[in-house]
Amino acid sequence: MRYAVIVLLLVTTVAAAQTRPTPQPPPRRTAPPPRTAPPPKREAPEPAEPKPAPAPAPAPAAAQAKAAADATPTDAGAALYRKNGCYECHVNDAQGGPQGPRLGPNPIPFPRFVAYVRNPSGDMPPFTAKVIPDADLEKIYAFLQSRPMPPPVKDIPLLAP
Repeated sequence: MRYAVIVLLLVTTVAAAQTRPTPQPPPRRTAPPPRTAPPPKREAPEPAEPKPAPAPAPAPAAAQAKAAADATPTDAGAALYRKNGCYECHVNDAQGGPQGPRLGPNPIPFPRFVAYVRNPSGDMPPFTAKVIPDADLEKIYAFLQSRPMPPPVKDIPLLAP
């Protein structure tokens, strides 16, 4: 008798576990609201629109160069950092990523920085003086120095012990 109850119980649980729910029809879509008729056209002609003012002449190259020189070195360095693709490995704030080490906020001394950029020993491609002049490297270095220090690990809730 016990054996029959256990078998019956086992068969009913297996049968209940193998039943599939009945498929439900997809939800009905509602029709978009009907369009309203366009407003009637006016019989009087529209007043003539004034001609747009001529576009200002482009700034001469000297003025553009002066504007670039007036930008802070960190802004120019950030633009050069992005333009030359440094962010691809070292991340936007130079804090390092899976492919590249941390560069800021305390970068290596400038002469070592230039030497490594010109002749790297790792996976980094070399950047010759034709690709990035020394003046641009100075701006990138100023950008790296301006990066803020990251918060201590104990202040980051997900990383705190």
